[in-house]
Amino acid sequence: MSDRIISSRPIFLATAVTVVLAAGGIGLTVGATGQNRGKTLSLFGLSLFDMSPVSMALFGMALTTVVLVLLFALVSFASRFDSNSVA
Repeated sequence: MSDRIISSRPIFLATAVTVVLAAGGIGLTVGATGQNRGKTLSLFGLSLFDMSPVSMALFGMALTTVVLVLLFALVSFASRFDSNSVA
């Protein structure tokens, strides 16, 4: 066994990119097949954008990116308090 520590950041980055691209694909599909095309999407009474395949894909990708950044930030913060950490 080696004492070398391998970083998991590239794995997290690849996973995040894959999930964001999948969210974009799902948003594109929902926007293309949705019956409310051309209507305005409202969230908490605030009009955000007109529903179209591209706008739904971008909204899904942006929302997924924000959630993943928050999740990874919380994990990084919590890992500072790990008493069994190697490094």
